[in-house]
Amino acid sequence: MDDDSSSDEDRLHIFQEEYAADDEAWTVLFESSSSEEEELRVDRPRTANKRRDFVDAYMRVVSNYFNGRESIYNEVDFERRFRCPRAVFNRVHDHLMGTPPFEQYKDPTGKPGIYPLVKLVGCFRFIAYGDTYDRDDENLCIGETTLRDYVKQFVRLVIVAFGPQYLNRAPNKQERQVISQEMGERLFPGCLGSWDCKHFAWKNCPVRLAGQHQGHAEGGKKTFILEAICDHRKYIWHANFGDPGSMNDINVLDRSSIVGSMLSGDACLKTDPYQINGTMRDWMYYLVDGIYPDWAIFVSTYTNSPNPKERSFAEEQEKVRKDIECSFGVLVQRFHVLQRPLRQWFLDEIQDVLYCCIILHNMIIEEKNGALDEANNPEKSRGNFPLFGRQQITRHEAAQDQVSLFAARVAQFDNMMQSSYEHFKLKKDLVEHISSLKE
Repeated sequence: MDDDSSSDEDRLHIFQEEYAADDEAWTVLFESSSSEEEELRVDRPRTANKRRDFVDAYMRVVSNYFNGRESIYNEVDFERRFRCPRAVFNRVHDHLMGTPPFEQYKDPTGKPGIYPLVKLVGCFRFIAYGDTYDRDDENLCIGETTLRDYVKQFVRLVIVAFGPQYLNRAPNKQERQVISQEMGERLFPGCLGSWDCKHFAWKNCPVRLAGQHQGHAEGGKKTFILEAICDHRKYIWHANFGDPGSMNDINVLDRSSIVGSMLSGDACLKTDPYQINGTMRDWMYYLVDGIYPDWAIFVSTYTNSPNPKERSFAEEQEKVRKDIECSFGVLVQRFHVLQRPLRQWFLDEIQDVLYCCIILHNMIIEEKNGALDEANNPEKSRGNFPLFGRQQITRHEAAQDQVSLFAARVAQFDNMMQSSYEHFKLKKDLVEHISSLKE
């Protein structure tokens, strides 16, 4: 027994002598073994909170952007970095301040926590840049998990506060007149806007859902589909988001909440009478690409037509229909959180972020068109036309087969609206109308 103990002591002595000459190697060996032991411990000590100076972060934000003429950065810098004019930011600020979590809290010692203005700035900057949640931690003093919770609540509050006015509503009479007049000058009287779909890549798509979200767009990545309608100003009137990327535009149309709102009467298609090629009509229509069905509310283009009039019509139709493509581009370029692959795990969180971006996009367009004088009177801007919000739209579940689904749609839809005769008659009248104006 004594021999064994003495041999162990000798080996330890030899080991220490070998590494005594190299203090750095001994230190590294000791630190690495200690770290491995710490990793193996089940009861690790809790990491201490970072010493964040919330008062300094608040003063820095105010000094940079909210100190009037004394601010370090001007209005151009503000709009570039927040992706919205100050008037839109102020409207959101006034509605959200005082609502949890945008309140001032104190810890048990009376020390103030994160200031509400700093929280709001963090949410706007995340949507604007789309980076990780802790990107501005050193400037705003907001941790990753904390900002993630703030962003979730922020987008929901924006939808609740501004959704009825800026998301999925029918234009009122005055707005229809303005749109109809503008579209008439662009050779398409009675047209409300353009209708199309866009794919958004989903980074964290679960493996069990990968097949149905495998899209043909975005380089074959897993995607969600946004179906939208916009007018000549790039204002998005209707949006339906959440269909998997494996679907095409026809499949999306079969499940569309926008069409569902038309079936239920929430989206009124009637407008003031207008004349095209001697024919009077009183319903609105939309410019679409060639995959959409031959309904009276859709006007598609001609492909490789030998007729000069039809080629001229196709040129004008494709030129105006680019509004929806431009609207998608502006939306994505303005809010980089949509430009990058979506990193959220759940559909409802992704929907909230996208709908919030659409609301802010519409608010910016309205502000830049000088319509904010109606901001304090929502009923005035709504007019006498019914609104339909995201919660009020009922998604039509897929039937046993597409034939019965289409039959059910036709049975509910007004005969004139789904009439292929009216579709081709409208296209023919537009061909003649455009040809006569260009002669």
